[in-house]
Amino acid sequence: MSSHLHQGNAVMPILFFKIILKTNLKILKIPNKFALKHGSGLSNPVFLKPPDGTRWKVCLSKKDDQVWFEKGWKEFTQNYSLDHGCLVLFKYEGTTSSQFDVIIIDDSDLEIDYSSYNGNDDDDDVSVQIVKEIHPYKKNKETMRGEKNVTTSLSLNRPREPRAREEANKFVSNNPFFTVLIKPPHITQYRLCIPVLEGYVDNEVKNVKLEYGDRSWPVKMLSCNKIYTNRFLSAGWNLFAQENELKPGDVCVFELVNMQDLVFKVHVVAAHHA
Repeated sequence: MSSHLHQGNAVMPILFFKIILKTNLKILKIPNKFALKHGSGLSNPVFLKPPDGTRWKVCLSKKDDQVWFEKGWKEFTQNYSLDHGCLVLFKYEGTTSSQFDVIIIDDSDLEIDYSSYNGNDDDDDVSVQIVKEIHPYKKNKETMRGEKNVTTSLSLNRPREPRAREEANKFVSNNPFFTVLIKPPHITQYRLCIPVLEGYVDNEVKNVKLEYGDRSWPVKMLSCNKIYTNRFLSAGWNLFAQENELKPGDVCVFELVNMQDLVFKVHVVAAHHA
């Protein structure tokens, strides 16, 4: 039995896709044929729903039977690190809530791992694998005992975003650290997804300190559980972000400088705004 619904002469659901270009990362035009048939019936705003269960509110701009995703689209593309060559598949069921189910294909032609992106506050489920990378320019005592010129980075994550990965590769420290690209939800919401810190911090709720400049901020670190396979910086994070004027696109390196008292020195690499 077909699950398709009929709305007028149209058969539901309706599928369309858009290839992401540098020119549509901030505003995206909906296909004209879809806009002509269904544009007048769309609520404003609409909602984009990826498979991770999050819902993204996006406002529409309409002119002469043409429709664009505008306010909110940029935040969606930033959260999922969309870039030139990605593809987004939209499925419209014709519901009154004007929701589009979306699937994202990256430039490797594979659907992305949504769990690697920390978007909306209540739906984060970001599993970050701890890795040790061999890097010829980073030195610590453990590796220096054995081979010369072969050292181990104490990076606790491998960011997916190229710019954050670049900063992580450049960072030199004998202390463990992790790197995060700041995205819009990190500024407006009250927690930040971080690696599990296995082997360095017990899997319990902890009170930590974030040092930046000559000041420090107390922040609560949540533990992993059956729902979340990652950790979060929670109470206190929003104040830290606001008082230090963090902006989307900034890269933060969190260096664990005191393992006993759980003190992280934060290094901020500002975004390059045009």
